[in-house]
Amino acid sequence: MSIVVLSILVMLLIIVGILYWRENNPGSNWGAIFGSLIAGLLVAIIQFLISWQEYQETEKLKELKLVEVLYNRRTKEQYCEYIKSATRKLDVMGSTAVRLFRDFADTTKGAPENSKVLLLAMDRGVKVRILLPSEDNLPNDEKRQDAKEVKARKNEINHKNLEIRYFEHKAAHSIFRIDDTCIIGPIFPDIESRNTPALHVMSSSPMAINYLDYFDSEWDQAKEAEHA
Repeated sequence: MSIVVLSILVMLLIIVGILYWRENNPGSNWGAIFGSLIAGLLVAIIQFLISWQEYQETEKLKELKLVEVLYNRRTKEQYCEYIKSATRKLDVMGSTAVRLFRDFADTTKGAPENSKVLLLAMDRGVKVRILLPSEDNLPNDEKRQDAKEVKARKNEINHKNLEIRYFEHKAAHSIFRIDDTCIIGPIFPDIESRNTPALHVMSSSPMAINYLDYFDSEWDQAKEAEHA
């Protein structure tokens, strides 16, 4: 359709240009009319080409199936809503996942609902898979202490829908999949994950597919928590 519209505009420009050339009197009424039409058609073609380029760029973004750009991952409330919305599965790949347990898996009696949404999700049948580096591949003692805390919390919760596995290399990617969407981004060694950018995309996005295939491949090769 875009090509058809552009072709019509070009044809009109050629026809009006021929009529203007045949008029042989630019100062006549018809000459003025044809001159104005030529100027208008030239402006229309230029505007159309600019809009067409913007349209092509928009289509490329649509192909990525982008939900939103996250300039950081500090928003606890936002992740709370993500977990609440889960109905089937929640896959997490990161450095220690300690914030996930501290913020959303509070086992204290009488804890606010928003502080135990991960537990409630598992209770309603959501399968939670967490993929982390082994302690030997963490950058410092603080991270290793966080990893020990996560193992202890996992044992305390002891839920059939919670599984943690460990891979034998440093973490490079952060993945947070909620059913049919996921949040993907990098892990920088000296920067907290909450301060790094990420993309929230549909799981069927070409970019997301590579990340999720990577998650599944690492999951198949990783060790279960009790053997790590």
